[in-house]
Amino acid sequence: MKKSLKVTFICMAVFVVLVLLAVGFFFLVIEPDITLFGNDKLDMDKLTGYSDSVMLLDVYGDPIDDAFFGGNSISVKVDDLSADTLNAFIAIEDKRFYSHHGVDYRRMASAFVSNIKSKGFHEGASTITQQLIKNTHLSNEKTISRKISEIRLARKLERVSSKRQILESYLNVLYFGSGIRGLGTASRVMFGKPASELTLAQSAALASIINNPAKYSPYNNIDNLNNRKRLVLDQMLSQKLITKSEYNSAVAEPLEFGKNSCNQFVTGVLKDACSALQCSEKELYINNYTISTAYNPKIASAARSAISSVDEDYNIRVLVLDNSSGGIVCDETNCNKYINPQRSPASTIKPFTSYAGALENGLNPLSQISDEPTVFGDYAPANYKGVYRGYMSLRDCLKYSSNIAAVKLMRQFGVESSKDVAERFGITFEQSDNTLAVALGGMEKGVTLPQIANAYRTLANGGVYTDIGYVAEIKNADRDIYKKQSQQCAAIGDDTAYLITDMLMSCAQSGTAKKLKNTGIIAAKTGTNGDENGNYDCYAIAYTPEYTFAVWFGSADDPISNSVTGASCCDIIKRVCADAKINTSAPFVQPKSVAYFDIDAKELSESHEVYLADPLLPKRYRHTALLSKKHLPIRKNIDILDYYDGFMWE
Repeated sequence: MKKSLKVTFICMAVFVVLVLLAVGFFFLVIEPDITLFGNDKLDMDKLTGYSDSVMLLDVYGDPIDDAFFGGNSISVKVDDLSADTLNAFIAIEDKRFYSHHGVDYRRMASAFVSNIKSKGFHEGASTITQQLIKNTHLSNEKTISRKISEIRLARKLERVSSKRQILESYLNVLYFGSGIRGLGTASRVMFGKPASELTLAQSAALASIINNPAKYSPYNNIDNLNNRKRLVLDQMLSQKLITKSEYNSAVAEPLEFGKNSCNQFVTGVLKDACSALQCSEKELYINNYTISTAYNPKIASAARSAISSVDEDYNIRVLVLDNSSGGIVCDETNCNKYINPQRSPASTIKPFTSYAGALENGLNPLSQISDEPTVFGDYAPANYKGVYRGYMSLRDCLKYSSNIAAVKLMRQFGVESSKDVAERFGITFEQSDNTLAVALGGMEKGVTLPQIANAYRTLANGGVYTDIGYVAEIKNADRDIYKKQSQQCAAIGDDTAYLITDMLMSCAQSGTAKKLKNTGIIAAKTGTNGDENGNYDCYAIAYTPEYTFAVWFGSADDPISNSVTGASCCDIIKRVCADAKINTSAPFVQPKSVAYFDIDAKELSESHEVYLADPLLPKRYRHTALLSKKHLPIRKNIDILDYYDGFMWE
């Protein structure tokens, strides 16, 4: 009797335990709508954060790739993606995605048995829905309580969202390593294209990386990635998601991965927009703003291609401005973060600190300067490689970038006066920038690339200065929030601007920027800052009537080889103009304030003075030159000439 009672008691106890386990399993796992013990709650905002986006439009009004959301990532819409792209992720991560309700119990059982046999946790069983919950709601700790929360929230999510919505959220929060989050960003960084244009092979590669971004990194472990990509394609074939022919083509397709770099232009747009609206970056996304820009995809693509052709490890930045609107058309770098440092402008500052003031004060492109070793008090500048050419015109001094001439001009008209002229072009100085070294870019902090580029754009616009920017217009739905407006300011006369442009065209034809000789009608100037240890900053700034181009090579740490100079930057501009098919045949419009006059070439050669030619001067002693009507030189024999002028008029 006692034995029977004992057995009965044990059976009842086992039954109660099983009931309790069943009830607990039901409440904790099967029925997620019931909240017990402070379980985690489903937060839909965490799943749809990518819908708080900023849409960027290019100069044609088309979206720049897709919309950008938090962290400069590119969001994707599942309806825009190909079936191959979606199937690649589903095949390898969750083949029964469309049939389960958040949890794949068959897969869990299989993984449980497999892990017992291997005596470890080598095989996971999380569905796409569970992965989404874990990535957005939970930590990565491996505990039973976390797993139960994951299961409950996954099942709850399946009750309130469609499979397409879950898949879209999942693809937008995936981590691909190297700081890349979201399929849209991975596609843009690794393949240079929107996710909607991914091939089958590229989709399989991206689906491979997410399993272990370090192990399958395209930048560090390409062999591992290729093997995993083959596995993804095998799964797609076995699940009849692709044909054998498609499989073979994808296996054979070579993959070229772009460097992981910051989207310089997008970062600039967001900074510019925040400044214009006086708001945080987060507020831009929350309000779903649409931002219009001057971005030109053809020019930007050409710039990226040109940068990638330089097989060096120094920093490169390519900036292109629209001369008419002041919009930034392109801003590309090879850096993995946004860069806009203040650096020495080197010789690119000379047109503004030396030549603009000289021409405004009555000199002309033929005015002569003796290019020879000169000591200015305790300052002894030297020309590049110690080359001196004797008496030269201002045109040739600028063309060959004579350091001596630039310093002489600044000394002649004064440091402060020269700086005042340069400041009208948007160049800023520190109080300590008060020596003749400023003429050669010797400044305490220097300038940014946009600053010096806009100074040259001012020359292209006839001496009229306006601000530049990434943002043209900001809208919320159809309501205007912001529109760029710039006040015009005359930095110099249009005569001086055109004369300097004409001089810089000579620089592009036969001077320091002569690598641009066959590019077309273009004005250019180079600059190099360095010493015997190497160069620290190299520039080429060029402009056509339509665009201004600024290229910078630099290094924050080790100097660049002395063989790399500002002239080297010209190759980038030349390639961008060619690849983007930029019109370089249109001439600069000559203002009425300048004209061609005959000057006395004999006097210029013998006395190094510029005089207008006498009416009776033989043709062989005449030389035609472009001069400002406001600052015409005199005739040497003024009395005789007055007589002949009167006679000729009569």
